[in-house]
Amino acid sequence: MKIVSIVGMKDSGKTSLTTKIISELKNRGNKVATIKDSHHKMEMDRENTDTWKHKQAGSDIVTGVGNTTFFNIMEKLPLERILFLIKVIDEPDYVVIEGFKDYNYPKITTSEELIDEYTIEYVDSFKIKDEEIAPLVDKIENKSCDIVNTLFINNCGYNDGDSIAKGIISGEIDSKDLDKTDVSLSVDGKVIGLNKFVNNFLRESIVGMLKSLKTKQYDVKNKEKIEIAINKKE
Repeated sequence: MKIVSIVGMKDSGKTSLTTKIISELKNRGNKVATIKDSHHKMEMDRENTDTWKHKQAGSDIVTGVGNTTFFNIMEKLPLERILFLIKVIDEPDYVVIEGFKDYNYPKITTSEELIDEYTIEYVDSFKIKDEEIAPLVDKIENKSCDIVNTLFINNCGYNDGDSIAKGIISGEIDSKDLDKTDVSLSVDGKVIGLNKFVNNFLRESIVGMLKSLKTKQYDVKNKEKIEIAINKKE
């Protein structure tokens, strides 16, 4: 899963640019999820709202964040928690975030005053031509990354996700060199990164124990996706 954020000042064309990026990612065969940040109460999927536009552009998962957070959860969840839930529910190829300008994810900005060390491109949303969207998405493919806390670069447990994310943005690190993991872990709502060794240990231990269970009677066939939640409340 790769994440990119579209940021900008009010009325700078963020939603217009976001929908164009979503459409291009979908045209390339990707599964896309979106997150919309808002400082006011949001209505989900009402015609001509921003989340409706995300859906019309082809987003497979639409998440709206305002005074409430959709999926109809009556509280505002932290971005990292939302990203984790999207990944667990149905891991998309890309998550396109509109807003959340203060987070350390690769950003495309529609306002020059918001350019920072995480910015991969400044775009004038009102002047960008249709033929310029594909090269912009090429850059997203090369410089976006997974949830920052989960980034590892080798098997020794080294994890400085923020530095790794900056390295991918600068081109010093190729995302293909990151540890390939398939276990997602959250403890008390905080995303915990796993290097390849710990990832494989947890996966093989759990899969091994499952072999002793009579899962067929629950209509479990392939064991392609395993989800475990441990509640340690007294």
